[in-house]
Amino acid sequence: MSCCGGDSVSVTQSDKDMDKMLAEDAAKDKLNFKVLLLGTGESGKSTVVKQLKLIYRMKADRSEQELYATNIHKNCVQCMQVFINAANVFGFKFKGDLAEAAELVTNFNFPDGTNRMTPEVGDAIAALWESKPIRKAYERRSEFWFLDASQYYFDNVERLCAEDYVPTEEDCIMTRVKTTGVIVTDLPEDGDISFKVVDVGGQRNERKKWIHCFDNVNALLYVVNLAGYDQVMFEDVSQNRMLESLSLFKETVNNPAFENATVFILFNKKDLFEQMIKTTPISKCFPEYEGNNEFAQSAEYIQEQYCNCTNRPVQCLFTAARVKKDVKYCWDDVKTAILDANKETIKEAQSVLKKK
Repeated sequence: MSCCGGDSVSVTQSDKDMDKMLAEDAAKDKLNFKVLLLGTGESGKSTVVKQLKLIYRMKADRSEQELYATNIHKNCVQCMQVFINAANVFGFKFKGDLAEAAELVTNFNFPDGTNRMTPEVGDAIAALWESKPIRKAYERRSEFWFLDASQYYFDNVERLCAEDYVPTEEDCIMTRVKTTGVIVTDLPEDGDISFKVVDVGGQRNERKKWIHCFDNVNALLYVVNLAGYDQVMFEDVSQNRMLESLSLFKETVNNPAFENATVFILFNKKDLFEQMIKTTPISKCFPEYEGNNEFAQSAEYIQEQYCNCTNRPVQCLFTAARVKKDVKYCWDDVKTAILDANKETIKEAQSVLKKK
């Protein structure tokens, strides 16, 4: 009897330990908040993630720096090839040395084992950027796809081509690397709370993967490219970027999967938008708009178009993701809203962990 009784006590204690461990794991899971980043391609989602890593002191290692260096070189060459092609389509002719420079850049491919543009290609890009055909094409940039950071690449091409070039923090932020698949970034806070930011590719062929990320989302952060009101898409040059974004937001925000999630819209590239509306009003995208060309009224109108897509509460934030402090202010607002919305859950989970 005593032996059987001893076995019974041992099994019971084991069960209690297992229950306690499972309860603690469940509590920890409740304190790890999932933020899903969505938006169309080139809205700035990945830039936000890069800034968050810097804010949390997660600096790029050597392999990441090399990847950024490789991609900023490819970005620079690709963008000039786009502008050369546009200039040719529009009938802006290159003559003499410029014709040779345009041919050199157009035909340049990164040879196997070479991740950088040659100094000759860099000089050609610098000369072309100052030329009339490219400047005229740049004035008509709303008619074709290009990367928003093109001017940054061209203005810095001489530095990028230096033999001892190492990408700066700003270079890393301005580098465009297309997001494919799902990228998860863990951001630990002090104490038990942590955030998991999930970035999913925004281009059309990537959106079929979104559904796999919809479970247990605490906050949806939808990123909008404000400058998209006068830009076309990479996948479809007949489609306005902002109209595509609006349609996608309406489809996404009303998905039942986000019924209990806090919803934010991050209106990105406010600095670029503020420059653009001085010469091109948002009525180009929204013909019914009758307001002025000032930032406040134009931005408010765009905000209304998004908020009208749903009956649920939406929190709107404006930022320039290339500026770290802008992202930090927005992220602080996002964190505060998430924590406020989950006060009871946090209290209960922390109570369980205190009983260790």
